[in-house]
Amino acid sequence: MTGEPTSSGRSEAWLTWAGTSLTALLLFFSFGPVGHPFWAFVALVPATLAASLRPDGRTWRRAAFVTSWVLWIALLVWLRHVYPPLGWLGLVLLTAYCALYPFVWLLLVRWIFPACAGASLPARLLAIGGLAGAWGLLEWTRGTILSGFGWLPLAASQTGNPVMLSLCAWAGPTGLSIALVLFNLGLARWIVRLVEFYREDAHLAPTGPAGWLRRITPELYLGLAPIALGFFALLAANGAKLTTDKVSFTPAVVQTDFDPNAKWDANRLQEHLVLTEQLTANVAANQAADFVLWPEAALPLSLESDAYVSRLTGLAKAVETPLVIGAIDRRGAGYGNAVAVLTADGVQKPVYAKRHLVPFGEYVPFADFLPLRKVVPIPSDCVAGTGPSLLPLTTRRGHTFMAGALVCYEDVFPELAREHARAGADILLVVTNDAWYGREAGAYQHAAHSVLLAAATGLPVVRCGNAGWSGTIDSLGRAFPVTEQGSVYFRGARVTAPVSLPRVRQPDTFWVRQGDWAVGLGGVLFALAYVWRRRRG
Repeated sequence: MTGEPTSSGRSEAWLTWAGTSLTALLLFFSFGPVGHPFWAFVALVPATLAASLRPDGRTWRRAAFVTSWVLWIALLVWLRHVYPPLGWLGLVLLTAYCALYPFVWLLLVRWIFPACAGASLPARLLAIGGLAGAWGLLEWTRGTILSGFGWLPLAASQTGNPVMLSLCAWAGPTGLSIALVLFNLGLARWIVRLVEFYREDAHLAPTGPAGWLRRITPELYLGLAPIALGFFALLAANGAKLTTDKVSFTPAVVQTDFDPNAKWDANRLQEHLVLTEQLTANVAANQAADFVLWPEAALPLSLESDAYVSRLTGLAKAVETPLVIGAIDRRGAGYGNAVAVLTADGVQKPVYAKRHLVPFGEYVPFADFLPLRKVVPIPSDCVAGTGPSLLPLTTRRGHTFMAGALVCYEDVFPELAREHARAGADILLVVTNDAWYGREAGAYQHAAHSVLLAAATGLPVVRCGNAGWSGTIDSLGRAFPVTEQGSVYFRGARVTAPVSLPRVRQPDTFWVRQGDWAVGLGGVLFALAYVWRRRRG
């Protein structure tokens, strides 16, 4: 009977689905809180090996998109908590959009990687370098176009790996992602080469560890190179920290754990205000904190309210501690999602206003044409800030430092942190409202971006969420969350781990000075690999 698939065709389809599905599963387990950084080093290998078999194009496209979509649904399943039922719509549409990027990369892998068979060594190195560069270019594009959604780059899998995180100071988060992909491809080429050796002459197949190691290909050495550089970078960074004269300060965080919708209920405002004041007074009572950090838009009151500012000024005076608060700052017909410093002298200038706004959360794009509304209960649109606006803070010992603030998911955009660093920030402050995500993986995933920023800029991060991950991250990306009974989800105020700063500000990291040069280099390598593949036919 014609038209029925052959056994070889069924076997090929099975290998295609198995390879792409295993890659999706390993990518899921590369990210916290359930995953481990190790899996990111092998996650792309199954799909790459499946692509080396030159599978049927239609089957490959179907498997690549379906498994990519399922992966993103599993990663972003917490979206259903965001202002339902719109959160469910976002879960379907946003995950489908995010799935396009690994889908495109897998199409490129099927086209380029098999062509390495029989190619010269320079061509093979160019091919895997170009594919790694394509991954970085796709990640950068996802974080840039259509307002950008740079959530969970592959680099975010390494938040517990100081060796790989040290590469961020040189190549940025996207450069770290490229390095991970490069290792995956080098490992896959080694496995393919081992199979080729075995098929060419079975009786000469490698026996024992020594035989396998003798078959190591130059592509694997290329993949190992960034890991070796990471070790040297980490040793150099640790050495610099040991020899630098430092001062320390101790922040405190207030985790209010308000329901994100009930927070805007006028009938509960007094209750929330009193609770926030009590938590602040309690954590500042022993005078161990140099400042107290509140979460994003901690209370639905504007800095234009004299009564509110007067009350906070009195609180700062009573506890003898500056307050750094997420606040609403009225700006014309709209409002700024702001961070302000309040002392016994009142609101200090400048006030930082969020610069990268959330579509449909803080404004509605094409509002005149789309019958859509915002998913947060504030009728007016947010007005974007115009610059870094560093906030001066003074410790109890009289040391003044400059803080660069990031609001909500601004820490997902490394360029904003880079602008703070170039403006002279000594630390980064992140205030957010992760209560929108429920009590699942969302807060952990979000915090991973702050870890990347600390490692890339060389600046410590102090982070406070309404509900979720609050704590400190040192300049090497080592995280110290505050918890209650082992959970980051709680209501309360805590003194965090101390933060150390150089007494004299150190030079900016290479990435802060040069930016995303790794993306440009990766794009050039991909363009050359594309030309080579077209000519190879």
